[in-house]
Formats: sequence, C-alpha cells, structure tokens
Amino acid sequence: MSQFESIGGVSLKQYAKLCALMSKTQPAETDKHAQIASENGVTNENWEKAKSGWTAMMMNPQHAMAIQQEFMPEYQRCLAELSGDKEPCSLEDYARIKAAMMFEKDEAGNKVNFEIILAGDNYKTTEWGTIESYWSCIIGQDAHGRILDKFDAVKAQKYRELVQQHSDRYNKIDR
Repeated sequence: MSQFESIGGVSLKQYAKLCALMSKTQPAETDKHAQIASENGVTNENWEKAKSGWTAMMMNPQHAMAIQQEFMPEYQRCLAELSGDKEPCSLEDYARIKAAMMFEKDEAGNKVNFEIILAGDNYKTTEWGTIESYWSCIIGQDAHGRILDKFDAVKAQKYRELVQQHSDRYNKIDR
C-alpha cells in the first residue's frame, strides 16, 4: 500500500478535514465523530478504519514524517478556514496558559495537571491541541532549530517575554 493511498475510502486530505471538523470534540465522543463523518460522506465504519489506519501510519517511523508533512498543512488550513482565520486564543492567553502548565504548583508543591489548568479557561484537551497547532508554527522552531512555515519573529519574541513574566511571577522573582 502506498503511504498516501486512501484508508477506508478516506484520503489523507479528507482525513485532515474530518479531524479539523472534530477538533472541538473529545476522543470519547464517538457519536459526534460518527455524525460529522456521516455529514461528510463517510460511514462510521470507514471513519473508524481511516482513524486507526492513518493514526498507525503517523506513528510508524517509516512513514510518519512524510504523512505529517502532508497532513499538518491541510489540517491547519482546514482549522483556519473553520475559524475564519481568527486566532483560536490570543497570544497573551496562550503564553499565560503555557506558563501555568510549566510552573503552576498545588499546595503540596506538585505540578498542577494540565487538564485542570485548561478547565480553568474552559478548554477541552482537543481544543488545546488546536491552539497548540496554531501557535506552535508561528512562535516556534522544530527540534533541529529550523524555523517553521508561519514563523513570526515579533510574535515569538513577545511570547518568550510573556512566558518569562509569568515564570517570574510563579517563581516569585521581582525584576
């Protein structure tokens, strides 16, 4: 099988679109997934085959990079289209939440579970994945230091400054 051959009759491009359409659902909301798939011409049986097949392909080191290079731009394009090209949350909120995930501790000094932090801002885990996908290519670099396709140096610097401010607050550092 070619790495880009449809799985369950679902092409990689169509899979990316369906994933974007399902981005505000939770993994356990299989009824909603089936409904979204059906509304887009995919039976639940074929959706389940596609989901397990494409997930396995993305996790297979032999195919993962090539699949991700096709999937992510299409997924991000679909998310942008669905949002009307609006930010899923502000850079300020993204930095604040990321800092909380890194530095917030409970009374016992343990790191606070990220799901508790997200719930405080009324985000589901899957919504956070969408937010991460949006901001990471704007403010980040890959593991090898390469600038990503939508990198914005001004926003990246602002993000670093905001996270530093939040870090200082969590660590009680007065500058």
